[in-house]
Amino acid sequence: MIKKAFYSVSLLILLFFLNGCGFKPILIGAEYDFSIKVEKSLGNEEVNSKIENKLQSLSGIKKTFKVSLDSNETKNILSKDSKGDPTILEIVINLSYVITENSKVLTSRTLTQRSTYNNISDKFELSKSEEILRENLIENLVSDIINSASNLMLNPVINDS
Repeated sequence: MIKKAFYSVSLLILLFFLNGCGFKPILIGAEYDFSIKVEKSLGNEEVNSKIENKLQSLSGIKKTFKVSLDSNETKNILSKDSKGDPTILEIVINLSYVITENSKVLTSRTLTQRSTYNNISDKFELSKSEEILRENLIENLVSDIINSASNLMLNPVINDS
């Protein structure tokens, strides 16, 4: 009982200090001085559309970068049981993007995000789980694009291709 009270008080103190010091997640509620517009997208339309929707939330007015996307998504079987049914699966999203401004290439990168998960017999739950994993992978890719653009705002001569 005393341990439980100690943990509760410790948690409250930790939350108090995190809140009091101005801690907040990096990309949530962040204000950026730039916006990113998708100029061209090739490959997986669903992935590109989700990336574009997330990038539209940037509404900075100082600069507007243009990005070209080329993505693909694959679903791999990593392990099978003795019957040959998949037991461990993997979603892989590959993204190549080029950030330009005034038709000048500023940076170009190729990224791979992957997530492994166990197969479940309920296919509806499996598809919901895959969609959540896909969203998380896309969020990571968007974060990288935003970070690249942020770096370009700080140091406009970077070209990390």
